[in-house]
Amino acid sequence: MTNLDQELRKSSALQKNKAAAQLLATTARKLRFSTSSRSGLYKAVGLRPRLVDRVFRWALIINTVVFLIVPVASTLIYYGLIASDQFQSEARFVVRTSTPAIGKDQLGKVTGLPSAKIVQDTQIVTNFIHSRTVLEALERKLDIRRLYMRDEADIVARLKPDATYEEFLDYWEGMVKTSVSPASGIVTVTVRAFTAEDARDILTTVVASSEHAINELNDRIWKDVTATAKNNLDRAAEHLRDVRERVAAQQNRTGVLTVEGSLSILTNLLTALQKEKIELEQSYRVKLESVSKYSPQMIVLSREIESKQAQIEKLNLEIAGRASEPNRNLADVSAEFSSLQFETQLAEQQFAASVRTYEQVQFISKQKLMYLDSFLTPSLPDEALYPRRLLWISITAIASAFLWALSIGVIVLARNKIGG
Repeated sequence: MTNLDQELRKSSALQKNKAAAQLLATTARKLRFSTSSRSGLYKAVGLRPRLVDRVFRWALIINTVVFLIVPVASTLIYYGLIASDQFQSEARFVVRTSTPAIGKDQLGKVTGLPSAKIVQDTQIVTNFIHSRTVLEALERKLDIRRLYMRDEADIVARLKPDATYEEFLDYWEGMVKTSVSPASGIVTVTVRAFTAEDARDILTTVVASSEHAINELNDRIWKDVTATAKNNLDRAAEHLRDVRERVAAQQNRTGVLTVEGSLSILTNLLTALQKEKIELEQSYRVKLESVSKYSPQMIVLSREIESKQAQIEKLNLEIAGRASEPNRNLADVSAEFSSLQFETQLAEQQFAASVRTYEQVQFISKQKLMYLDSFLTPSLPDEALYPRRLLWISITAIASAFLWALSIGVIVLARNKIGG
């Protein structure tokens, strides 16, 4: 091969390279002006991406927006620009019981309630604070719905104008907190509102309503106890009256007011008759020595002796008597009177005990046995403690980042599994 042939070949290769470079430049300009997306570029050069890659790319974009950008941006906007301040007032109290004048043991006998029952009033108060009843009391005294629908409150935190009582109770659960110290029994209550004055006024009304509820509970207990004591007293009085009526009927039937009095009278009569009989018998024996027993004088004297003996026997029958004559038997009457007397004594003792119990219940029911001892009155907040903006922004950011990273991992695993 001559030098001329080599030069011709070099010149031909150079021209081919220049032609290829011009063709590539022309194609690049056409692609730059005629396509605006990477997919068009890939299509123009015959390198269109797979469907899996396109889905993966859109999944990453949507995942980032939903789990990261939207939550963090929404939290920043709400807590930074929209959320209104909330003030918190706090009060602390204990439920105390006063010692009744009749003592703990007698109180348990009168009321039938163990002392541990009174301790449960602390739980009654905390449940009352979270109940619908306290909301009704707050509506009557403060128009609490208006306080929680103030213009100062943001649209998310304020109470809905058409909220039902169930919805209002759920809303109230988020605005009030209670806790009880197991060791001391101290009840701590906190209430939130959109102004410091509202928080203090609401909590003051809550404490007053709780004390009123305790007093009503106390009144209901003593009304029931008083009614029970009064019924027992009425029954005891009725029983005593019935026994005394039976005693009076027995006295009228037998003619005996008291066995002791009748026995004393009969005994005195019997003694007098026996004395008279003895004197007549002595007189009869003395006169019999000088006068015939058939003489009129002695016959009269003998009949007097027989009369005295008959009277003595009659009195003996009335005192001891025979079974055939129970109505004339003072011994039987004495047995009946003894039974009635014992029943009367029991009825009188029961009546006296019922009177004492009723008087004690009336005296104690006028005392205040349970009350709230508030040693930390509702305070006027100096600054808003809620919402805790930085805390919730941080929590949202961390939670969003965690969910975003977790979802990204799931998407990558799915892509690898499908595209593998």
